[in-house]
Amino acid sequence: MDTTSDLPNASRLCAPMNVSGRAWGTVAALLGLGTVYATSAPGWHFAWLMLVGVGWLLFGVGWLIVLGVVLVRRGKPVALRRNWTFWAVPPLVVALVGSLVHVGAPLRMRFELSRGSLDHFAKTVSEGTPPGKLSWIGLYPVEYLEGTHRAFGFMIENTGFFGSYGFAWSPSGEPDIDAPGYYRHFDGQWYIWIDD
Repeated sequence: MDTTSDLPNASRLCAPMNVSGRAWGTVAALLGLGTVYATSAPGWHFAWLMLVGVGWLLFGVGWLIVLGVVLVRRGKPVALRRNWTFWAVPPLVVALVGSLVHVGAPLRMRFELSRGSLDHFAKTVSEGTPPGKLSWIGLYPVEYLEGTHRAFGFMIENTGFFGSYGFAWSPSGEPDIDAPGYYRHFDGQWYIWIDD
């Protein structure tokens, strides 16, 4: 007599909420994408990071409760094998996203995707064309812009917690911009501008 149909599994435990193992994986992936976006600018998008952090906390507590109930009941190896997407995918997403954030991949990826626009803008400004009013440079929403044709910097909207963060461009070493803050070399003629 096969009693495996009587064994608990994560899908049945979540049935009242109509949540399956795939749904847990999908939510983990969406939270992962939110985390990648939140950490893709210098100083990070702090409001996004707080929102995603609350999401991760609620998700983690719910996931641990359901996993704990499945492990406490009889037949746990069968239930875990049957619902591998439930117990395996979320930790893999967390490990992958954590690794990407740790090595700075989201920031580098967004910068490289914006590189053509950033370099074109820098070339235009260095040739003496006034920048005018900007709302975006590449994938970065511009809060404000400072500088001259020799060096300039722009702050990115909604970054940082206590200060503002952005990028600065200077072909001759550390930017000499008449604005508060300090600079950290990032790539080529580009610097991260930090205004505490």
